[in-house]
Parts: sequence; structure tokens; C-alpha cells
Amino acid sequence: MRILVALDQHSYSNRAVREAAKLAMNTWADVTLLGICPKTAPKRQPSKTESAQVVLEHPITNALGNHRQEFLGYFQGKDSPYNTQKSKNEFVEVKRHVWEELFTDRGAIKDLKIRIRQGNPAKAILAESYEEGIDLVVIGCDKDKKCLWENAANVPQKIANDAPCSVLVVKEEATANKIVCCLDHDTVSQNSLEMINQMVTFHKAELEIIGLTEGARLKVDVEKKVDAILQYYTARQLMPLIQLVEPSAFESFVSREAQRSLMALWMGEKSILEKIFPPKKVGKLVRTSQSSVLILR
Repeated sequence: MRILVALDQHSYSNRAVREAAKLAMNTWADVTLLGICPKTAPKRQPSKTESAQVVLEHPITNALGNHRQEFLGYFQGKDSPYNTQKSKNEFVEVKRHVWEELFTDRGAIKDLKIRIRQGNPAKAILAESYEEGIDLVVIGCDKDKKCLWENAANVPQKIANDAPCSVLVVKEEATANKIVCCLDHDTVSQNSLEMINQMVTFHKAELEIIGLTEGARLKVDVEKKVDAILQYYTARQLMPLIQLVEPSAFESFVSREAQRSLMALWMGEKSILEKIFPPKKVGKLVRTSQSSVLILR
């Protein structure tokens, strides 16, 4: 599993690091901590030395060091998959406008990369997720209804809508006592089921599975698939609740539950949820939810 944590200097990014660390503890994921630095806009093309100076003097450079220490604090002792002997480190421009902190000595089982990209925040995060084959993007945002990130409009919403992978938007003050999963039972992936399992486990949260139905009960074939998901989780010592929701009532149900529960929505290719809950509504959910939101792909 490859996790990308998009970070800035604000406190909500600390929570994003903690959520990513908890997931990485259970999955031994390869992790990239990514910061964004603006591009310089001089009249002439800056030299590599000048570009490096801009990156090294930007506050995100020191912030990433603090975020790394926060992340590694969850992995104590010699058994940490991220342990490495470091003799020297420096930021190197590994490709144009992409900076990575590299160590001369490496011995870790799993990667913990520190990277800086220059440019527009949403475009930079999406580019990293596409180019590096990321499985999950974790991004925090402020707790007001605008859900701003580094004072830029709509960054978490754009990532949730446009990333090629799953996205966890972490709200600063949220504590997940219950995780409500709206799954397309025909297409939901094994990786998504396991990610929910991990989050329920480390949050010690209740799990509720939502079934979409046009009538008083699910159709027989869908009912069997819901039962298969139920068995998947009970085999892992989880006891999820099952709730049936009419598609016409789905939007109001999600809006209500998002104020008190972490919402997990399967939005993979050909998901039925994309028809009744299109990107515009996903963006609104990310912006207005009081709890974290997990978009699964």
C-alpha cells in the first residue's frame, strides 16, 4: 500500500499525519509526506541554486521535518519498518519543481519519503498521486464549512473528486466513534473493505453498512452481497449494523450522518453511488461535514 499525506504548516495537518501513521502501523505502507511550495515567477528563468533557495527558505521545509518526527513517534524500537541509519540528508530536485529529502544511508524495510512540489496545491497533489501510483491520499482541512487548505479554495474537494485513488479528508476536531459505509455491493474492492476494517479497528469505532433499496427490503441478489460483506467483517471480530436507505433519501441521510460519523463512500468505477451522489455533492459533503470523509476507489 502506498499512502500520500498532503501537508502544510497548519494544525489540521498534524491530525492528517496521525491518521496516516495509524493506518501505516497496521499495513506497513510506503508513505510520502508531501509539502507544496509556490513557484517563483521572475521575469527570467531561475537557476537551480535560486530555485533551491526558494524551497529551503519556505516554512514548509521545517514543517515537514516536524511532521516526520510526529509520524515516526508511532513507530518505536528496532522493529519499526521505517528505521534507517542516516548520516546526511538534503533536499534534491528529483524532477522539475519536485524536491525530495534524500539520505545517504538507507536501511528501512518500507519507504518514508519527504517531498516538496512547487506549484498549484491541488495540481501538485494530484500529479504526485498519479505519477507515484498512490493507493490513498490523506489530507486535512480546517474545521469551518469552507474546508480550506493552506488558504486555497477547494483543495480537499478537488482531491476527493479527481484523485485516481481513495482519499481520506481529515477534519481537525473529528473523532470517529462510528464509521458509516455506503458501499456499492456489486463493485466494492477488497482493498476498500480492508481499509474500513483498519480504520474501525484503530478508532475502536462502531461500523454501520448502508444498503440501497427501492422497496421494503433488498433484492435477493443484493441481499446476498450485503450478507457476504457482513460475514467478511464478522470474521474479523467486527459486528456491523445494517441499515437500508432509499436512493431518494440518500442525500439527506448522508448529510445528517456526516455531522456525527465518519462517512465512507465507495465511488469506484461504475459505482451506483456516482449516479445518485455526483462529484458536486461529494464536494459539498467534504466542505460541510463535521467529521472526516473517506472516498473509496
